[in-house]
Amino acid sequence: MSLRESIDPKSSLWAWLAFDLWLYRTKRGLSLAQVGQIAKVARGTVSNWEAGRLRPREEYLVRLDKAWDTGGHFQRLLWYARTGHDPDWFKQYVQYEQMADIIKVYHGKAVPPLMQTPAYARAIVWAAGRVREIEAESKARMKRQEILSRQDPPHLWVLIDQEVIESLVGGREVMHEQLQHLLELGKRPLISIRVVPRSVGPHPGHDGAFQVFKIASREIAHAGAQIGGRLIEGGDEAATLAIRFDQIGNLALSRDDSRNMIEDVMRTYQ
Repeated sequence: MSLRESIDPKSSLWAWLAFDLWLYRTKRGLSLAQVGQIAKVARGTVSNWEAGRLRPREEYLVRLDKAWDTGGHFQRLLWYARTGHDPDWFKQYVQYEQMADIIKVYHGKAVPPLMQTPAYARAIVWAAGRVREIEAESKARMKRQEILSRQDPPHLWVLIDQEVIESLVGGREVMHEQLQHLLELGKRPLISIRVVPRSVGPHPGHDGAFQVFKIASREIAHAGAQIGGRLIEGGDEAATLAIRFDQIGNLALSRDDSRNMIEDVMRTYQ
């Protein structure tokens, strides 16, 4: 059985889109190359769409809808897939994280995974009750951090609430090591870590953690949630979260003042 044939259109909206791309093509007796000519992409790109390995952009589906007179069928499927819950969202999330030129992260409760030490990551996973996953998840987070050390690392802009550095995760030694790690990362020219002080009161981040990825000209976001999250692949929602990040940033301390606060808190863990 091929990868394409294993796709269950009931498993997710993305799988439905992939399945219908194959179905509409084969019912018209068209080859992958012929569909590629209509959409103005390579044959292999169409194959990847149908196998669910690659997600098509709207401009290509507009061409297919027009050529096949579908009444906007594929554009609607894309809209629902982008705005709905995807059970395989995390795999795509990590791919976007690896591809991003700029990563903007806000978190009000914990140090974001890209900046966690192994001990802190294990403590966070343990606190979430995922005892059997502790080692595997910790290693996976460390693997994701490799993007920060590659030859062309992304710009990483991080906003965290004061509560993040003051919350005792894993014990005093773990927190001291974690804050020291934040200070070291903050020395890198492409990484900015800023703290939102408790004194600012309620702010736009109190609805939950989120990330915004800039990939070439595209802006993709992720809204965090319990036991999962939701990818937002462009559109007004992604733009809203990008604006929200800037709004929170306006309330945060400067890089230097944030560093001073982290150093002060770190001393309390000695």
